[in-house]
Formats: sequence, structure tokens, C-alpha cells
Amino acid sequence: PVRWEVAADDQFRRIVAAGNVAASTDAAHSVHVEVAGLAPHRPYWYRFSAQGQQSPTGRALTTPAPNGAANRLRLAVASCSHWERGYFSAYGHMADETPDLTLFLGDYIYEYSLGPDRADQVVRPYNLEEATTLAGYRNRYALHRTDANLQRLHAAAPCVAIWDDHEVQDDYSGVWSKISGVAPNDFLQRRAAAYQAFYEAMPIRRTRLSAALQMPINRRVRYGRLAEFFMLDGRQYRSKQPCSDGENGGKGQIVTDATCTDRLDPSRTFLGFEQERWLYDGLARADARWNILGQNLVMAGLRLARSPAEENRYWTDTWDGFPAARDRLTGALSELKPSNPVVLSGDYHSFWTNDVKLDSRDPSSATVATEFVGTSITSTGPSYEGLMAVMPNNPQVKFFDSRPRGYMSIDVRPDRMDTRYQVISDVRDPTASLSTLKSWTVESGRPGAVAA
Repeated sequence: PVRWEVAADDQFRRIVAAGNVAASTDAAHSVHVEVAGLAPHRPYWYRFSAQGQQSPTGRALTTPAPNGAANRLRLAVASCSHWERGYFSAYGHMADETPDLTLFLGDYIYEYSLGPDRADQVVRPYNLEEATTLAGYRNRYALHRTDANLQRLHAAAPCVAIWDDHEVQDDYSGVWSKISGVAPNDFLQRRAAAYQAFYEAMPIRRTRLSAALQMPINRRVRYGRLAEFFMLDGRQYRSKQPCSDGENGGKGQIVTDATCTDRLDPSRTFLGFEQERWLYDGLARADARWNILGQNLVMAGLRLARSPAEENRYWTDTWDGFPAARDRLTGALSELKPSNPVVLSGDYHSFWTNDVKLDSRDPSSATVATEFVGTSITSTGPSYEGLMAVMPNNPQVKFFDSRPRGYMSIDVRPDRMDTRYQVISDVRDPTASLSTLKSWTVESGRPGAVAA
């Protein structure tokens, strides 16, 4: 058995809840304790003990009462931490900020290892084969959790985590593998193993774990009247990659409307229709000052053409591969008008500040949300020069930089949201320093970010 304790002070002089829970091999000896009866909007400290050993102390913060007042919420937002690509010094700087909440927006682990042809890019070797089994995925999480900076971050603040693709397989889409020759029924076994390992490693309620080869992770988190989070799953329920190279799946690719008419099919979905209904119902009833959509991929879109005269090209693994689904979402934001919608995204290993337009094909259409995209913790970014060349044809993108590694630090207040793009000096340096690349402000009632 594992003993757990929750205290009102960091010295555990006043323990307010405690108990024992069994840790089994079926769940990799993880425990998921759901504590009731805590006071709202205050810090607590917790720890575990077993077999004469005691864990470090963790700090948590309960949310305000659903209709309670809150004057401030400090967020740290991370994505894309590849062990081989560098040190997790960014996680240490996040911990130093002692945020109220950490958001992980996907690619917390990477299922693959860099091959011999990319050995010069390896900073910290894995010495692990590509994860395809439960044991393989468990080993990835276990390795990451040996990192002292990541340990400090998890101890410093509670977190909400969603996944992207690398928690399972690069570019997978719903029940379809990126490898076109793998049948969905076979791929689902691998996906279920990956989901099981994600559950074991992350703070997810036991009721979310299912024996039906799926695991719902989308959820709403309310922070009093100040903010409500809609944490989305952009992988598990979506349609097959458009214009796949085989009937059983395929990977993301760069296409045009002429070469890939499948992309425009209105029946395609990014979130799955059930999750879409859940989101729109929540947005219709939203009454918080800020409504924050936490999700995995760039939403505002990117036309891969240097000028309007060139034929537009699109990367299909993002929302650009599912334009009808994006239109439904932007249309819902326009019609339902939730207060101050802000989209937080990851995946692209780069910082972006975007206006999410009602019609992504029309830059002059109304701005329905502000989007902040965070760079990676360690993963290498795409070509800065290559993407900057197409930015004049993408006026919805106010800022882009794929060169630095780091995270987003966000300060939410009733009248504004301040976002800082925090960057580390060198991903190869375990003691890398921190600086602020750019700061942005969104004023309540005025969609669109302004450089601070």
C-alpha cells in the first residue's frame, strides 16, 4: 500500500486528508488519488510514502468556487520535449516561476529515437528502440521522470495534460496509423498501450481509463469567474489523414486544393463530432471572463505560398487538413460569442501569435479568437527562413520564430491576458539561462494580441 497525505502547510503540521491506496503492476504502480472536501482557491501540499521511503513534497492549488472571484491566474505552457534533442532546462525555469497551473499541450514524450544518420543531433542518447508496446511507452515516461527539472516542475504546480501524436506515433490520425499498410485493428492495440502509459504517468481520473481501446481526455476546468479551460483532444477521434497513400492510413503531407480534394470534404472532423458538440455546448453556456481552448495544433492556418499569385499549399496534419471542421469551430465562436476566446497551441516547435479568422481563406474576415502557439522544450524547429518567406501571404500571423526553445508564461487578469515567450540560451546546456523573446497583451473585449 501507498500512504498519501494532504496538508494545509508545507511542513505537514496540519494534515487535512490522508489514506492508503494499493499500487499494482497493472498500472505500473501508479496511484491516482481523488481527494474531496478541500477548500477552494488555496494552496495545499501533498506527499506519498511506501516501504519506508517518502516522496518529495508536491504543491497544488485548488480552483476557486465555480462562481467565485479570482483576480489572477498564472500559467506555464509547454509542449514537445524530446529527450535526445537536449536538456529540459526550460522545465526548471517553469518551476522557478511557481505557476498556479501548468499546461502540457502534447508530445510530452517521443516514441522514436534519432537514428545513426542523425547521431550528430543527439544531446542525450535514449538507447531505446521505438516504443510500440506498453513496456516501451512506460520506459519513455520513466526516463523523462528521471530528469530533475521535470521533477521540480511537477512538484511546483498542478498540471493539466493533453496529448498530440508522439505519445503514440508521429502523424497518426484517429484509428489510422501513419503507416498505410497497418490495419486499424492492429494499430488500435498499439494506441491502447500508449494511452495506458499516458494515464499511468499523468494526473488523470481513474474513471477516464476504459477497456474499450479509447480514453477521453477532453475536459473543462473552471477557475472561478475569471477563466474556463476547454482542453481538447485533436488526435483520438479525428478523420483519416486526407489523401492518404493507402486505405489503412497515411502521414501528413503538403498538398494543394487541386491535388487533394479530400481535404475539403465537409464530413471530415478534427475533434470528432461528439467532442465538437461537447465543445459547442460548453461555449454556448460559457460565462467566465476568459475562455481558453487548450489544444495540440496550429488553428489559424498557414498558406505555404509566397504570394497570392502562387497556388496555395497546405500541411495536412494540422487544422489545415480539416478546413470544414475549423469552419464549424470558428463559426461557433462567431455565433455563440463566448467572452474573450483564446487558443493555446503547440506542436510546431515555434512561437506564433495569430488572429483566428472566421474564414481562414479570407484574411479580412472577422477575428474570432486570439491564438498563442508555444515553441518546443527541446525539439528542433522548422526552417525559419523558409517559413518567413511565406509570412507576407499570411497576414493572420502577427509573429513567428522557430529558432528558440522555451515555453509560454501567461498571466490572466480580469482586464487583460499577458503572454511572454520565454526562451532558453542553449538546449545543449543543462544550466541554460532564460530570457523573454516577446511579450503580448490581449485586452478584455478586444480580440487580437498587441505587442507589449
